[in-house]
Amino acid sequence: MYLCRSQGISGRSRRSGTPSDTYWDYTQLRFPRREGMRIDFQLCSPALARRVTGASIDREERKGKGASDHAPVVVDIAD
Repeated sequence: MYLCRSQGISGRSRRSGTPSDTYWDYTQLRFPRREGMRIDFQLCSPALARRVTGASIDREERKGKGASDHAPVVVDIAD
């Protein structure tokens, strides 16, 4: 399996406060302070990895009332 890589979120960083954060602890109010971690990844086969055209992290989804402490990682795949 390969880590699907594209559009600036290809690193494996767990540094806090990066644009590629996918998790923020609710109990510590980390989201409004931008103190998150990159812990969510998309794995794919080599054939699928070649079809990746883009990727993003949907921070807006995390902002809603009752949202998860994780933000969705979205991978765009060509036909």
